[in-house]
Amino acid sequence: MLTFSICFELSDGFFARTIRDGNGMTKTHLDITAAGTIKSIDKYIKSNKGFGSIDDFFSGDTNRKDTMMKKVFALRKAVADTQENKKDIAYIHCHADQIDLAHNFVKSCKQKLIARKNDLDEFITQLGECLYTIQSFYSNTNWVEMYGGKVYEEFGKHGISTLMDVAALEEDTCLDNADYNSECKNNIIVNGKLTSGYHHRRGNTKPAKAIGSSTGKCSHGGPDDDSRKLVARCGINKDSLTPEWSPHSHLHDQAYSAAVQATENFLVANGTGVLKTIGSKLFEAIFHVERRKDMTLAMAIDYTSSMADDIDAVKQYVIKMLTNTVGSSNEPADYVLSLFHDPVTWNVAFRYTDGYAMINKVQTLETEIGNNRDCPEFAAAGILAAIALMRDDSPLLVFTDADSKDADRRQEVIDAANAKNISVSSLITSQCTRRKRSALGRSERSVSSLSFFQQIAKATGGNVHETDKENIGNVLETIIGEIFPSSEIIIDSFDWSVTETNDKNITVDGTIAVLKISVTGSSAQTDVDLYYANGTLETYTSGKSTRIYTSSGETIISIQHPPGSVVKLKRNVINEWKVNITAQSSIKIDSELLEKSDTGEMVSLKGSPISDNNYTVELSVYNLGPSGTCHKIKLTGIAGNVISSHETSQLRRDVDTLCAADFKMPKVKFQVKLYGKDDSGISFTRKLSEFHKPTSVELTVKASTDDVVLGKERLIGYEVLNRGTVTETYQVSISDDHSFVKGTTTVQYTLRAGDGDNGTFAVKPTTPSVILYVLLAVSLQQLLCYI
Repeated sequence: MLTFSICFELSDGFFARTIRDGNGMTKTHLDITAAGTIKSIDKYIKSNKGFGSIDDFFSGDTNRKDTMMKKVFALRKAVADTQENKKDIAYIHCHADQIDLAHNFVKSCKQKLIARKNDLDEFITQLGECLYTIQSFYSNTNWVEMYGGKVYEEFGKHGISTLMDVAALEEDTCLDNADYNSECKNNIIVNGKLTSGYHHRRGNTKPAKAIGSSTGKCSHGGPDDDSRKLVARCGINKDSLTPEWSPHSHLHDQAYSAAVQATENFLVANGTGVLKTIGSKLFEAIFHVERRKDMTLAMAIDYTSSMADDIDAVKQYVIKMLTNTVGSSNEPADYVLSLFHDPVTWNVAFRYTDGYAMINKVQTLETEIGNNRDCPEFAAAGILAAIALMRDDSPLLVFTDADSKDADRRQEVIDAANAKNISVSSLITSQCTRRKRSALGRSERSVSSLSFFQQIAKATGGNVHETDKENIGNVLETIIGEIFPSSEIIIDSFDWSVTETNDKNITVDGTIAVLKISVTGSSAQTDVDLYYANGTLETYTSGKSTRIYTSSGETIISIQHPPGSVVKLKRNVINEWKVNITAQSSIKIDSELLEKSDTGEMVSLKGSPISDNNYTVELSVYNLGPSGTCHKIKLTGIAGNVISSHETSQLRRDVDTLCAADFKMPKVKFQVKLYGKDDSGISFTRKLSEFHKPTSVELTVKASTDDVVLGKERLIGYEVLNRGTVTETYQVSISDDHSFVKGTTTVQYTLRAGDGDNGTFAVKPTTPSVILYVLLAVSLQQLLCYI
């Protein structure tokens, strides 16, 4: 099944992302957004956090700074995507003298953002659209020609009903220039009023003028704008530093500076910025302005016999999490493990400052059969014992399948937790309760049990999760991952077959703080050894390394600050293994698959990739350093085998390094792997976690994402195309989250290879002020592929 998701709310400027002129000094919407947003966050931190800069705020906490940068990158992608998503709406680009419409659109932005405050993804999308129009104003209008790199404070400002005069429809604004493929300075003839160019590929048509006329409406200009060939010929855009692409290229740097400052102003200007509209809490959440605190990772675990399966699941995930973070900047300051039982004399609590000591304790944790066979356990005593050993402002996780035998101590627990600002969250399974109570003919879950844990959670800012052993890992990943994010990156992953050599080389670069090697399919920790480049065997006696074997049949090796080199993994037992090599490292990567739009711009792929089509993979590599380089990008199959290898182009930008390669889409599922050298000249590899699955059917959705009018039917068009080599039968379907789809919801097509067909679905909203999500899908038998 291939799907396409769109959403509605009920009630071209600079180059978007790729430098089409080939000049590495040209600034794009990506550059403008990153620069303006980082300036905004820096200003916010200085004004509200008591630190001198972003770097001071995140000092010693690179992972949280990296998370902040991911938020910035998500916003800049949303800005860049707007150029294609809204390509036919002239005022979005400030084209065709529709500057007042653009002004009113930006004025409406803050109300649109408020409507999306509970969905951060949609908030970022809307914010990206607003910033795109703000930035485009400085490239596409004549403001910079009149006032240089100064910001037009009134543009998009609330309370400003009209701007300075804008050229009338019948008013000529530019001189005709026969050499329309080059620079044409001083061609604007209007004075003291705003004008902007026409762009025939962006939803507008320039008014016709007789051949030989010396004046006419300005064009945008550049090789993708056919209006540059019509009077008045040439253009006024400042998109780039290259005259062939930007007739006013000499003003590109001023337009860039103004757009960056306008971006900052829209976000954090005193009294008028988005910050004022949404408040500090949401601003910090959107951009992850969060500084690491020295916290305890604490767990209170019921270790009675009925918890055996649950404890195995807890052990498996906790060991995975700890081996990811021990020795990294995300490691907890200390650890507390409180074990509770019945009788209460069996309760015991431990505190560790060494992560490996905590791992060893968790590894040996077993359930025990108590003297009392009734279901309730002394949970309150276990929670209190943990709190006594914890640091302030820390989370406590409680694991149990039973009622609390000492629930009368509930207020004592709440008071102790609140005194240290400790949030208490509980993960409750129902095995013990279900077994005991079903025998008595009672309900599966005691009201008093849930009441005890829920009241504590409510009073301390925690949560209660009713789960089972299969889903404990998912719940833990959500809870612990938010507090102690691992920021784990993949070095490599592969299947190790019995026919291959018994040695595997692993490239370890100088930025790795923690190296983790996971071998699934082993039978003992001694099945695998690690040797350094000088031939030394790792013995795990330094206190900075560990090797453990888990109950799930996995050997895990964790090494803190390994030397930058090629290390050797040696297997001592010949079996089929799966190997996953991850690390904590400062070098991080974001990726996009790009395709060429009908306007010639490279745009983010919206949908599953089509087999044999040409695409570009762009990797944003940050913390690579001034001397770091990218060499190759390889596509690897699910077993780790190399499908294809591609030379990369590299561009160093203000906040990251762009590494890109063109490739033909393979017919099999694949991952992207980057090869390069770090700032010290040591080789590195990074494999992206995302799998790409190509398809042979193409689904194109034709729908406006403008607000839907209440009570009015909106048609959503689509086209389905068989890009394969044989006749296939497809089913196209639509669904939404508010049951607003009307009439037909599925249509079937039988298409020969190369043939296509189209149709429409209808939605009719009946509820105001909601976000409507619509999902279109095309399915072929049981083969699934999503976009």
